[in-house]
Amino acid sequence: MNNKLLRINLSESSIIEEDIPESVIYDYMGGTGYITYYLYKELEPGIDPLSPENKLIIAPGPLQGTKVPISGRYAVGTKSPLTGLYLDSNAGGFLGPEIRMAGYDLIIIEGKAEKPVYISIKDDKIEIKDASALWGYFVYETEVLIRELENERKMRIITIGPAGENLVNFACTTSDGFRNAGRGGLGAVFGSKNLKAIAVKGSTRPKNGNPAKIEEVRKDIVQRAKNAKEDGHLLHQHGTSWLVKVSSNLDHYPTRNWQSGEFEDVENLSHEAFSEKYKRFRRPCFQCPIGCSETLDASVFDWVKEDRKEIAKPEYETLAMLGGNCGINDIEAVIHANYLCNQLGLDTITTGSAIAMTMEAKEKGFIDGPEFDSIEFGNVDKFLELIDMIAYRKDIGEILAEGVAQAAEHWNIEDLAIHVKKLPFAAWDPRAKLGLGLSYATAAVGASHLRGWPTTSEIPEKSAIKVLDSLIEQQDLKTIKDCLSICHFTHSIKPALGFDDCVDIASAVWNKEVTSEELTDLARRIWILKRMFNMREFGDKKPIEFDNLPKRFMEEPLPTGRAKGKTAFVNDEDFIESRRILYEKRGLDAEGIPTVEELKRLGL
Repeated sequence: MNNKLLRINLSESSIIEEDIPESVIYDYMGGTGYITYYLYKELEPGIDPLSPENKLIIAPGPLQGTKVPISGRYAVGTKSPLTGLYLDSNAGGFLGPEIRMAGYDLIIIEGKAEKPVYISIKDDKIEIKDASALWGYFVYETEVLIRELENERKMRIITIGPAGENLVNFACTTSDGFRNAGRGGLGAVFGSKNLKAIAVKGSTRPKNGNPAKIEEVRKDIVQRAKNAKEDGHLLHQHGTSWLVKVSSNLDHYPTRNWQSGEFEDVENLSHEAFSEKYKRFRRPCFQCPIGCSETLDASVFDWVKEDRKEIAKPEYETLAMLGGNCGINDIEAVIHANYLCNQLGLDTITTGSAIAMTMEAKEKGFIDGPEFDSIEFGNVDKFLELIDMIAYRKDIGEILAEGVAQAAEHWNIEDLAIHVKKLPFAAWDPRAKLGLGLSYATAAVGASHLRGWPTTSEIPEKSAIKVLDSLIEQQDLKTIKDCLSICHFTHSIKPALGFDDCVDIASAVWNKEVTSEELTDLARRIWILKRMFNMREFGDKKPIEFDNLPKRFMEEPLPTGRAKGKTAFVNDEDFIESRRILYEKRGLDAEGIPTVEELKRLGL
């Protein structure tokens, strides 16, 4: 491994290269592990997330740039301006491998520049450059201009759009045109530091690990991906859009601000609709044999003004949150909304949640006035207008730009705000999957579907205690994947990639024997340290007060479908008891605080 940390202080215009301590390497691995360690170690509790005291951390994992496939990912972390808590978010593409090929395993950005800047990294040549002329540009245009300025056609760039510049609390960062580290407001932290972009070009592949074992891993994963493709797995054929109908059929699909779990017009947004209407291009991440990511021919859309041949095809979460959740059944409207969010630099999940909440509140008469005219489910023109209003903080966009929980408090409509710890829900309804609600409730970042996924297709008609062990195993597996920075769609190879595979991969890239017990403890160390970061921000409140679900999922049963009549848990008592046992199994006390014994066991 490179084992190098690049620390850039924008207030002082200083650039320092440091060694990552060996203890940190083997206790935290990379990716989300490094982010957790350095955020906890270096941030003072109580700081304003949009102040110069906050830090941005970009962390690929030990696989990036090696021959191990399905590893074209990286993590970005900070203290979230949306939640005020721990945040890490992932993105795919080519930036993560490029950072490692430039010689670094970690980048930490500190302070605040006096005027807009971007950072240029060409191997060991690091420069902080004036970006005043780039401020205000959309994401795609920014990437094009920086490549021209740097005279590097294949430079990999992470940037923000106007939403980040305007400090929208759920602005995202974007690389490779449409690869978003979407959740929690990373783009706003970039904007608060006057940082428009970071551009990276590396020239040397990292040589860490055991080459023979890495080659074995490579061949194995490629073959398993081939098995799944030959078996007809739809992810390999259509990307994540194939999940639209799956989700709706299982009652997971958010509809009209989560009032239902199935959308009557789901066929309009399905993968078949894309195949019938549009020319698609496969655009896989670095060395990926699955290639789920796709773009669309831009020439057929008259609202695309730039000189470009392709725009991003919306992923499942976007097709749900900007589709059925807003009552939008027009596939081109969702493509257009996704294009706007990508260009402006907005998280599509939170954007869809904020707009849908406003639509429901208007429909039910909880908010009224001329500023809410035409805001209704299915109104495409107003829907698209609201995206622009949020990004530029215009009119009610100023309120929505603060976040779903914050806007709900402002308008006194808290029961319509669908979030955990102020992070809006990803597009999977916990009333249709046993134990999923407990994963959302206890995740450090809030309601993310990528922090645990109980291995069951059962609906919540029995106690969630039945799937607790499965949930914990999946929480640990997802933590390790996020440390290795390996794609979660390794569940779509055949056989799916499991924890034992991660042990083999870690052994190969570290060139040392790693046991399952060591890797489990590494995952649990990170899971608990994220919780400890949040505990410092909770003030005099206890973690248990934050590990809860919105009223809608606890008290409002699904109205139709296979999970008709079901809430996320059998009853309140089942939720409370399931959470208590999860705490116990996780080494936490009755209030969700890590026990001294567990901290000592994990070296914390």
